[in-house]
Amino acid sequence: MKADVVVLGGGYAGISAAKRLARHPGVQVTLLNPGTDFVERIRLHQYIAGTHRAHRPLRSVLPDAVRIVTATAQVIDARHHHVRTDSGDEIGYDHLVYAPGSHTDDTGIAGAEHAVSLGSRAEADRARLRLADLPAGATVTVIGGGLTGIETAAELAETGAVRVRLVTGELGHSLSARGRVRARTALAALGVTVVDQVAVTAIAQDKITLTDGTVLDTDLAITTTAFAPSDLARSSGLEVDAAGAMLVDDTLVSTTSPNIVGAGDAVALGTNPLRMSCQAAVPCGVHAAETVLRALTGREPKPLRRKYIGQSVSLGRRDALIQFSDLTDRPLPAVLTGRTAALLKEQVCRATLRGGQLGPLRTSWTW
Repeated sequence: MKADVVVLGGGYAGISAAKRLARHPGVQVTLLNPGTDFVERIRLHQYIAGTHRAHRPLRSVLPDAVRIVTATAQVIDARHHHVRTDSGDEIGYDHLVYAPGSHTDDTGIAGAEHAVSLGSRAEADRARLRLADLPAGATVTVIGGGLTGIETAAELAETGAVRVRLVTGELGHSLSARGRVRARTALAALGVTVVDQVAVTAIAQDKITLTDGTVLDTDLAITTTAFAPSDLARSSGLEVDAAGAMLVDDTLVSTTSPNIVGAGDAVALGTNPLRMSCQAAVPCGVHAAETVLRALTGREPKPLRRKYIGQSVSLGRRDALIQFSDLTDRPLPAVLTGRTAALLKEQVCRATLRGGQLGPLRTSWTW
């Protein structure tokens, strides 16, 4: 079995796929990524608060057998099986794992350019610099009360360097009623002011405007409201959904080309999309690699089976919320909190770096 496999994207899905593929003799793996670092996206709220580095060289997390190419993919030529990069090079492939990830989507808010976000390392760098320039006691407004917004507000508030406000329609909408109460209590204990049942319509340099007409002063706004998939598949003429995510079947094979397999935030699996998260990205990356390996050996690929257990949310360094769920990702009443939950959350974060290196394939996942 000899083949050239290009993995497009060095995030959780791409790293997991590359590790799994590199274990098989005869498969030459090339990972194409715009930067030289692997970014722990689930730690970017720590990065801007100064509590974790959140990135490390790609070489340090990949086997030596994986060739790393630092470049940005411009076009995928599915007909001729190559990827054209911003440097003008064309990288050929027998199979391609499409995993370029997602980015912040704040187009629904006027003046979003005045805010910062956490959708990528570059965005987080900008946020970190803006935070460093703020005077002690400045007000930071986190826009969006999902898991990223909650983690960001808690992490910044715990430093004590700034006053934190969180503006959201519903706090912790993916959590159970008990989980939402616990998140609100933890934020209050850290001094975070929660303004809910409203949305932000406009952001200016030093203020935000809410849907009810209220204008709030702020020294910095951080958007955590939504993410959008990479537009590379759409611009390359591959079949995508309305958001631009590449369409794949239940084995993760592209509906456009049998030589392209997708994983992570940038793909859409039928009418029931995967939640954008490393919880989905890591096992999807492993499954995408297995789908490629099965194709190379003439075996039928297996469908991906989804199996959730819960969501883990940090509430600073000494507290966290583990929200248990059923197998379809619906939250259950049960939650775990406190120091034990914080330790478990940390183990979850560390475990993501081992994606693709653990025993036999499991076509289900937990966090």
